[in-house]
Amino acid sequence: MLNLFAGLLFASAFLSPSGNVIIEGDAGEWAFADRQVTETATLTVLIRPEESLASWREMLSVMNVQVPKSPRFLANNMRNNLLEHCPQTTWEFHRESEEDVLYEFRSAGCRGQAAGIQEHEIGRITQGPDGPVRIAYAAKPEMTPEIRSRWLNLLGSEVGTARGFPIQNLTGVARKPSSPAPEAPTAERQITRWLQEATDALKQQEDLLAELERLGQEAQADARAYSQKAPNEVGTSVISLHRGRGDGSPGEATTEFKTTDTLVWAILPVGSLPANAQVEMLWYYEGGEAGGEQLIRKFDFPWDPLADTVRGFLSFSQPYTGRYRVEVQVNGEKIGVGRFTIR
Repeated sequence: MLNLFAGLLFASAFLSPSGNVIIEGDAGEWAFADRQVTETATLTVLIRPEESLASWREMLSVMNVQVPKSPRFLANNMRNNLLEHCPQTTWEFHRESEEDVLYEFRSAGCRGQAAGIQEHEIGRITQGPDGPVRIAYAAKPEMTPEIRSRWLNLLGSEVGTARGFPIQNLTGVARKPSSPAPEAPTAERQITRWLQEATDALKQQEDLLAELERLGQEAQADARAYSQKAPNEVGTSVISLHRGRGDGSPGEATTEFKTTDTLVWAILPVGSLPANAQVEMLWYYEGGEAGGEQLIRKFDFPWDPLADTVRGFLSFSQPYTGRYRVEVQVNGEKIGVGRFTIR
């Protein structure tokens, strides 16, 4: 059980006069060391001012993720990848929910290195305003019990969230570390070794960035493949789906909607039907953040013998992300199916 001291619950991060970052409850300052930006994530790395990326002992990293995945999903994906590359790693969840994960791991046996703990990390992934935010403290080779207890409490408090650690504000006015840079080695062998060590220091972070990039592309591909999938039922037609315009009329045809869309139109030409035909349109939520399949709307249409098209719409104010399906049935027989996603 975590002992979250009341005095740390509202701790926050801010800049010192030297331009370094200070965190309430932590001893010392943090200097900005590296920043990487991809289409799916932004990673900011901080180290102690007296250290370097080639020989750091403490590292603080902040990652803003733009992938439509939950904090729990990202944490489990990170754990699985770490265990694959570092099979002797120990991983522990201190807090685990869909929107808030506090984890700890001690990596060992990575990339053919000698046995023993190479890195000890405590991190938290929460849902920020634009996507998941991961804030992590790492030490080499292992934290002392006192430091471990401090960072479990700090990251379990407000500091472990985007609000308590506003990295976008801090980096906007931050200066380079105040300590002078060490003199560069002159021997070619030393330079090569230094570059390799600096690369290895960020390799784990880069692996996570690459995995997030892959997940983003995979999510987009899955959404397109699902929405374009033809109905398996023999004799059914594909229902045309449209984004609603501001005036409520059907607009552009699409199968990929956003959470800002509040109206989805379904249109299916059916030709002539008997005057007493029983026409129904059923809307299903197939799966996603709201759980498994469920019927969410059912509409009965009094059929006009002069008509030749079934039209209906689904409206909502705050739709859940996930996969949806709409069906048109005539006299209990399914004649049309349409599939779409909301992201």
